[in-house]
Amino acid sequence: MSNRSFFIATVILIVSAFIAFSSYLPSRFDSVVQVKVSGFPMVIGEWSATEIPLSERSYQILETRNLFLREYKNKRGDVIYLYVIYSEYNRKVSHPHEVCYMGSGVTIVYKSSLQISDSIRAMRMLIEKGDSRQLVVYWYKAGYLNTDKYLRQQIKIVTERMLGRKVPSALIRIATDIKKNEEEEDALSRIKSFCLLITPLLSQYIP
Repeated sequence: MSNRSFFIATVILIVSAFIAFSSYLPSRFDSVVQVKVSGFPMVIGEWSATEIPLSERSYQILETRNLFLREYKNKRGDVIYLYVIYSEYNRKVSHPHEVCYMGSGVTIVYKSSLQISDSIRAMRMLIEKGDSRQLVVYWYKAGYLNTDKYLRQQIKIVTERMLGRKVPSALIRIATDIKKNEEEEDALSRIKSFCLLITPLLSQYIP
């Protein structure tokens, strides 16, 4: 299986796993969208993106169309996969990410916390399927808070809403394939460089 096929198959399996997980959470489909994350730049520095389409069923499961899945590529052929899902009202869209890998046939080798920048703390995760390996970095966003902890995001949203303040919810995931004869740290360096490029864009396109 090619790395790209592995990634797309993983996304499909994650969506399927989310069906089971979503039944435990309150439901609300985003009917009114003021901030559309699809406006996020397709060209960022040396990286140019192509959209990876999702099925209509996927949108129904995720309860929002306010998301995108993209493949960013540079002239050297390096690839970064960026997935963003966002809601101004439905905090359910930011689900515990590792839960969705369970039962998908993907092995989570490890996960650990990672400081991306002064303002972003993320979760780092290595996944495997067959001979393919992928490094995944993701975090949860609640307004200006960027955290590796799902519970902290949810508490932030609930607390702010109790005080009458609207705080949107988002999940941001960045992944890259670990190439043959490539060290994991090389893949991590690629992700970190990409994160530094998109960080200034987050407050504008994913507030």
